[in-house]
Amino acid sequence: MLGINLQQVAAIFALSIEAGLSVVVGIFIGYYADKYLHTAPWLLLVFTCLGFVASIMRLRQIGKIIGSDKK
Repeated sequence: MLGINLQQVAAIFALSIEAGLSVVVGIFIGYYADKYLHTAPWLLLVFTCLGFVASIMRLRQIGKIIGSDKK
């Protein structure tokens, strides 16, 4: 139909969940680390950025997998 099979749809859905959760987990860790170490807002910013970078890296990884399936 559109050139996308069910496996690719599942990978895209999993990617969207992973991307969102990696940022949320980074925020969660940063918030509680700041609260415990009294360093607000620095660890929150650092771990949020790390979560964002992790989601981008995972995006690229799954994008390569999906792209290689089309060849």
